[in-house]
Amino acid sequence: MPTVNLIYNPINKTQDEFVKTTAPKALFSGAFGAGKSVALCTKGLKLSLDYPKNFGLICRKVRATLAQTTIKTFFELVCPKEIITDYNKTEGLVTLKNGSQVLFGGLDDPLKLGSLNLGWCGIDEAIETIEDDWNMIEGRLRLPNVLHQIFAATNPGPPSHYLYQMFFRDKRGEVFQASSLENPELPEDYKQRISEFEGTYYQRYVLGRWVGMEGLVYSMFNERVCLIPRFEIPRNWLVYSGHDFGLANPAALFYAQDPATGNFYLFAEYLPGAGYGIYDHVKEFKQITENYKDKVIARVGGSHQEDEIRQGYTAQGWPITEPNYSGDRKYQIRKVQGMHRLNKIFVFSDMKGYLREKLSFAYPKTGDQLGDEPEDEKRFHLMAAERYILSEFTPETVPESKESPVWQF
Repeated sequence: MPTVNLIYNPINKTQDEFVKTTAPKALFSGAFGAGKSVALCTKGLKLSLDYPKNFGLICRKVRATLAQTTIKTFFELVCPKEIITDYNKTEGLVTLKNGSQVLFGGLDDPLKLGSLNLGWCGIDEAIETIEDDWNMIEGRLRLPNVLHQIFAATNPGPPSHYLYQMFFRDKRGEVFQASSLENPELPEDYKQRISEFEGTYYQRYVLGRWVGMEGLVYSMFNERVCLIPRFEIPRNWLVYSGHDFGLANPAALFYAQDPATGNFYLFAEYLPGAGYGIYDHVKEFKQITENYKDKVIARVGGSHQEDEIRQGYTAQGWPITEPNYSGDRKYQIRKVQGMHRLNKIFVFSDMKGYLREKLSFAYPKTGDQLGDEPEDEKRFHLMAAERYILSEFTPETVPESKESPVWQF
């Protein structure tokens, strides 16, 4: 094996200690920009180099999400090409010159993973996983003569998540936590943007805290069940879009509905900012729904006073209708709350704008009392788009969904 200088410069103490730990279980819980994926890939590579002929797995919940995230980080920022003998892209298998191998895979294919004999496993974006995923992988750590470790990197989530209960409550493993503010390499404009986050979103994704949704308008949104990895929407599902108008902050959300269950899946969001006209918006809407253009059966949005804007969209080939309850905002919110209560709205985990609003949209608090009107509601354009379209449906007519069927794919 040629001599290669592997230089790892951790950006913070948390990242350094996570890579060095020899604990059987380890969790890097970090906010945005805390260096989680780099640390996870570096730890996996270190174990592969420290123990020749080792065999490790780097995975996410869904294999398709690895290519532009974790795999990209591994090859571009962590592993020198000089120590790689072979990379089978189809199989996701990297062979190093010391005989160790690193497999990239998805936990959505348990049959393929079931026969593995692993020395180590690193789970990226572990908040997407369920406890059965963790137990399945931990049961495969049986390669002889190596240090066995299972470790994960993740954004924080609610205290109800199994990772919080495993590492924080039951203390079954070592925890390493970092906030966005601990990365000195983040650009100043990025720091400025994240400093404007609010509420639960700020606490989780900037400060790195595991907090629940108390005080939020949609506190009944069950992230453990309804925040899921992206998958390809089947072509036979119906598509609905909700729209909020405005020159400065137009917004739109796109949902697909599973005809077998009635569940809704948020698969696209649109929040372009200022400087675009109706023609530009419609062009983007048609691009988003290109694969489902004959399945878009409802486009809803705006208040009663915004009919002229709706006519403008219709003239451009994107007819938007007025919501049935356009004059009753509270009723619309209650309808969405009912959908969340029955776990009827599933959200792809890469819907960052939606999640930022969902986890910041709150009632004002005075002492121990919460107000009955959301605070500064006019700033939450995606939340408006959501209530416009989903208030058209009656959740009580559809059976309650306990778990997402997507986990079974």
